Amino acid sequence: MDIEIQQKLRQSNLKITQARVCVFKVLSDQNVPLTAKQIYQQLYLNHQQISLSTIYRVVSDLERAGLLCQKLNGRDEARYVLINKSEAESLNIQCADLTKINKASLIKSLEKVFQQFNVDVLDIEFSPTLH
Repeated sequence: MDIEIQQKLRQSNLKITQARVCVFKVLSDQNVPLTAKQIYQQLYLNHQQISLSTIYRVVSDLERAGLLCQKLNGRDEARYVLINKSEAESLNIQCADLTKINKASLIKSLEKVFQQFNVDVLDIEFSPTLH
């Protein structure tokens, strides 16, 4: 399991640290979203001493990397849950010819559009058309 977690962190361009692996493992072992304090309690029960501030930093890093999302429910504390990319919805757009466009600029524009709808973009992939 730890090897899979390390691979996911590496694929997301995150440095592999003990804190990231531990927090990721706690979240992957649970079927429900957890608060940072609940993550801290689980780690404490497993004799892993990671500070609450480190946990907040780790969940922020994982969220920015698209590995987890934050669930807010009114005034309750934020809860965190791992994103299962196989369960994420996808949008496929077919275009005629993208060879002459600036792909980085297109990606930034798409991310801005999806941000307006509060949608997290997990991946944008360009693939050649097959005829």
